[in-house]
Amino acid sequence: MLGAATSSLVEIAVSCRGLPDRDVLSKSDPMAVLSIGDPRGAAWSEVARTDVVANSLNPVFRKPFTATYQFEKLQPARLLVYDVDVKAGDPAALRLEQQDFLAQGSFLLSDLLTAAGQTLTLALSDARGRPLPGCSATLSAEQLPNTNAVVEMTLAAVKLDNKDMFGKSDPFVRISKARETGAWVPVLKTEVINNNLNPTWRPFKASMAQLCNCDPQRPLLLEVFDHDDVGSHDMIGSCQTSLAGLQAAAAAGQGFALVDPKKAGKPGYTSSGTLLIRGITVTPRPSFLDYIQGGLTLNFLVAIDFTASNRDPRDPNSLHYLGQSTTQYEDAISAVGMVLEHYDTDKRFPTYGFGAGLPPSFTASHCFALNGNPSDPEVEGMQGILQAYRQALNSVRLSGPTLFAPVIQTAAQLAAQPSHHPQYFVLMILTDGVIMDMANTLTALVDASGLPLSLLIVGVGNEDFSSMEVLDGDTVRIRAPGGRPAVRDSVQFCEFRPNQRDTVEGLAAKLLAELPGQVVEYFHDMQHMPPPRPPPAMGVAKLDGVAEGTPAVGLPQKGSAAAAPSSGNPFPKI
Repeated sequence: MLGAATSSLVEIAVSCRGLPDRDVLSKSDPMAVLSIGDPRGAAWSEVARTDVVANSLNPVFRKPFTATYQFEKLQPARLLVYDVDVKAGDPAALRLEQQDFLAQGSFLLSDLLTAAGQTLTLALSDARGRPLPGCSATLSAEQLPNTNAVVEMTLAAVKLDNKDMFGKSDPFVRISKARETGAWVPVLKTEVINNNLNPTWRPFKASMAQLCNCDPQRPLLLEVFDHDDVGSHDMIGSCQTSLAGLQAAAAAGQGFALVDPKKAGKPGYTSSGTLLIRGITVTPRPSFLDYIQGGLTLNFLVAIDFTASNRDPRDPNSLHYLGQSTTQYEDAISAVGMVLEHYDTDKRFPTYGFGAGLPPSFTASHCFALNGNPSDPEVEGMQGILQAYRQALNSVRLSGPTLFAPVIQTAAQLAAQPSHHPQYFVLMILTDGVIMDMANTLTALVDASGLPLSLLIVGVGNEDFSSMEVLDGDTVRIRAPGGRPAVRDSVQFCEFRPNQRDTVEGLAAKLLAELPGQVVEYFHDMQHMPPPRPPPAMGVAKLDGVAEGTPAVGLPQKGSAAAAPSSGNPFPKI
């Protein structure tokens, strides 16, 4: 992973038309306020205010909002417009309860950012939610500049001092960056090359944020050590420079003298070797929002565990108990699906089950369409997933064993199909127990790691899931049984215990935290850049953020001209 973040700063320009007039001798003096709520819309926090436009019912505010977009959360937003006292001075100091309320509108931040041209027009209402005829607000968003480029570097050294009595040094390089306090913070380390005084290390990548906080002049410390198995590595020598200095040295074909601080200043001592920059490139790295605004669709797939260990759905202790309240499976699916559905153009979701006996013979199946239609496993919307789940519980027989590989292979086949427009697939697997096909699952994950596919695995219930952590390659890259490594980390595993049911949004945030970085890493490694942003287009959104009239969400629709097949990959190569 290259340290991609799930959040981005966005700037939102605001204008209004047809505002009510609250002043007797002149027109209203409007100011707009942006508030963002929690995923349930229960708690709201003010985020930003515009300037005040004096004596206008059709204001174009000069000062935009600045807000933090977070992919892994639903972010309901409210636009509130007030008639304020223009003599009060700083708008930020105004007490809103002392101002005259004019109008309001609601939307989802994700809907604004995925709309055509990142522009929405909201129909506004009064304080009681009643529509105000002819009153509207237009919001236009733009992501603030992204400087998180990727640095790829190849280091070598010549004539290193030998620190070993028997044989030669086993060198590696550690790179640290300077904090503002002057302290050094290690950020990268190369591999160890055994028994070599003239090593060339493998190329490595790092984001500019990770390497130097996006500051090419920030001091860097490069230290070369002789590796020791017991951990007390011997210093060979070090040098200080910056990313700009590394680039200049590479261009000039020059190296850096490695100085051992214990030898520095001794008569006749010059250096303990030379560090060389064999190659260095800095490649602009698009953000997740750049790909979304370039037309990328996220396709959400679900696979649910129907093994017998869940217990009979008629048993109140069953994880599939069909009572008055929702099951843990339904809570987890809803929490994640409510976020991802806003990035899926047609909101049709392939939905599968595994580990159940299917009628009429009730032979165990390890990947079946939950709607009973293997040729078209898609269902309509989130409600379609939950409805198909409940209907399946009334028709299948819980069986086993718990196998993941067939479901992963099915999702991989979908992700490998030629695409009409840029697509990325997200498979959510929910299970109550440890899998019985770990070797086949690891092989399937490694095979799929080069595809536009990520997996979200949720352990439901009170099972000990510690053995499942091996599937999450955050610290150690997963490998197939033969040793073949995954191309990248594309799996996130989380447990969902019964006592966590009041924090389902927290589960969604944790599961989805790595997804934007995985999407960007896939397309970046494939050297595919997002296309230029489409021209602005207006849409009209209802107060709950769901578009009506002209579509406000501007991703290409399947079957439309915008979704027509293109030659080669839909994203152009770098």
